[in-house]
Order: sequence, then structure tokens, then C-alpha cells
Amino acid sequence: MKQFFTLLLFLFVACTAFAQQTAKDYFVSGNKKFKAGKYAEAIKDYDAVLKQEPKHVVTLTNRGVAKDRLLDYRGAIEDFTKAIALDPTYTEAYLSRGLSKYNQKDYRSALLDFDKGIELAPKDAKAYNNRGLVRYGLKDYNGAVRDYTQAIALNPTYDEAIYNRGAPKYNLGDKAGACADWIKAQSLGLKDAATYLNKYCK
Repeated sequence: MKQFFTLLLFLFVACTAFAQQTAKDYFVSGNKKFKAGKYAEAIKDYDAVLKQEPKHVVTLTNRGVAKDRLLDYRGAIEDFTKAIALDPTYTEAYLSRGLSKYNQKDYRSALLDFDKGIELAPKDAKAYNNRGLVRYGLKDYNGAVRDYTQAIALNPTYDEAIYNRGAPKYNLGDKAGACADWIKAQSLGLKDAATYLNKYCK
């Protein structure tokens, strides 16, 4: 009887380990598909992970980002909100939800998420850049410049933040500062800067 119990226990442990490995395989596969731009396929893999591990915060967040890339902002926000409910300290979920809300033009709600994300990760340059986008959407040009400047302070070669800072500077009447940012962004390889340079800096 003791031997029979031991065998059942072994089978249970083996099956559990197999299930965990399968979830990990789906997770890795989903990430590879995501990186390849195959977002719908990635979501299917993330779904498979969550069937086995429904409280896996990273998978919920990754699936949300994939949904955002497919313009399913509502579905993305639902995933990020679930992730935050499971782990209120998971920075990436706040920052990702803020970006989806920004994409919906829900700027005030997005700002709250970026505020929380930055509170949790005060040295995340990308978070400041993205909050700058939100402030620009709210026509808070001074606030946008401050956020972009902080992003650049954390990452001096952050071409996107340098490029983005030009627009609120221009709106504040600082044409020279705006053009200087676009010139710098172009020198760092950001081709889109040429459009603004040709239009506003002649």
C-alpha cells in the first residue's frame, strides 16, 4: 500500500512538473512570436499559459501589450487591470495601461497610470517620455518639456525623447530650442525629424 501511494505521488509530481514546463514553453513561444510581430499568434500562446497559470502577471501584461499592438485597447486595458489587481507593485502593467489609455486619448486617466508607474520606477526614461506624450495631449506643454528633459537626463542619447521635446518647445514659442532638438534627433538617426526641420526650421 505504501509503494502504491508513493507511485501516485510520483505521477502527480511528474504531471505537475510537465504542466509547468508546458506553460513555460507557451510563454517562451509567445514572446518569440511577439518579437516577430505575430501578435495574434502570440496571444494564443499567452492564452494557453493563462489556462494553466491564470494569475501569471507577466503573461497577462504581455498579452495586453500584444492586444494593444492589434489596436484592441479595451482588451489590453482589461489585461493590465487584472495584472495590477494581482500585483499592485508591477510597474510594467501601469506603464503599459497608461500607453493604451493614451492611445484611446483618455489622457487624464493615462496620466494617473504614468504617475504611479514613475513612482514605482523613478529612473525609467521611457516612462517619462511616454508621460510627456500624455502631457502634450493635455496641452500641458511645460509639463511635457519637463518630462522629456528628465527622460533625456536619464538617457542622453534617447533620440525619441529629444525629438518629442521639440513640439512642446515650438508651441511655447521656443523655435530655436525646438529646431535644436530636431537637429540633434536627426543626428542620432531619427529620420522623422527631417520633416519638422524642413517645415518649421527653414
